Amino acid sequence: MAPGEIIKAHPEWANLWYDEPGGQYGRPAEFYQQLQDLNLGETWSAVSVPVLVLHGTADAIMSHADSFEIANIVNRAHPGYAQFTNIPGADHLLSIHGKLADSVVPTMLNWMKKHLQQN
Repeated sequence: MAPGEIIKAHPEWANLWYDEPGGQYGRPAEFYQQLQDLNLGETWSAVSVPVLVLHGTADAIMSHADSFEIANIVNRAHPGYAQFTNIPGADHLLSIHGKLADSVVPTMLNWMKKHLQQN
């Protein structure tokens, strides 16, 4: 069901919802329904290239555990392919007070340099 349909069926939950009745974060409910049908662990296991997982410690969308698990899944299938890095104080967009966190670009560049040297 779309959020609006749920609220219509349960008006007592209306104060819990703040986004569009047909979806969330600019995406329709169907996007999330299709996402639920995917086996993301299996998909990440199939990734056979280096992966850098960045997680903002102030991310209210994805938990530390969810982000960390992406690196774990990749590394179980391909040991050493994934690196997980926390970005202190950053949100889901890796920003702090609307500005890209200072450590993001250096972290990404160092990771890229490391992997370019290996090839």
